[in-house]
Amino acid sequence: MNAVMPKMPLSGLILILAFFTQAAESATVIDNFATRQSTTNTVNGPVNVSGSDLSNLQRTLNSSPTPSGTTRIFVEDGLLTVGNSSNSAGTASIFYNFAAVDFTTFANAILLTTESSDASYQIQMIANGTSLLSFQNLASVAIGSPSTIRFDFSQFSNPAAFKNLNSLELKLRGTHAAWDADFSQLSTVPEPSVTALLIIGALGIVGGKRQKLVAV
Repeated sequence: MNAVMPKMPLSGLILILAFFTQAAESATVIDNFATRQSTTNTVNGPVNVSGSDLSNLQRTLNSSPTPSGTTRIFVEDGLLTVGNSSNSAGTASIFYNFAAVDFTTFANAILLTTESSDASYQIQMIANGTSLLSFQNLASVAIGSPSTIRFDFSQFSNPAAFKNLNSLELKLRGTHAAWDADFSQLSTVPEPSVTALLIIGALGIVGGKRQKLVAV
């Protein structure tokens, strides 16, 4: 007597498929901000960064205050912190260089999470020194309500730079004096279309099998 295998609901199949594909397509960590570094009104680095998924990653910090003001950058315990004195709305530059890699094979965007910001601020990114993401205006973020912002490669002036990327710079600046903010992990966004196509394919296969069973 042949054993009868229990039927799995379609929703269960989709959930299992999505789980495994999402695990396989985890985000690539650029910097988890665990390697300590700091600077005040000057340049510090490059320093070798641990915990990154990129090879030979180095980080350089450059704080540029408003004249007669103070701008500090701290990296430790999983946070990138930018602080300004009462008379400064300075710019913080975080520059990365690393072994060249084709980002487009595993991602289509970059993610940065703001853990808190006591005022609105602006961010700019520069890929390979020439491909620019224009300064973006971002709102303040309350403590305990982090905000994750997505920056698509297509937003850069030359998206093709991501096919052979060896440097990335973040520039953060306040729109008001005494601007302070904390940021957490900088990473990439996996291509969503792969998972979607696999799930759609599974739906088609299961649907086709059901039609055949009905026709018999």
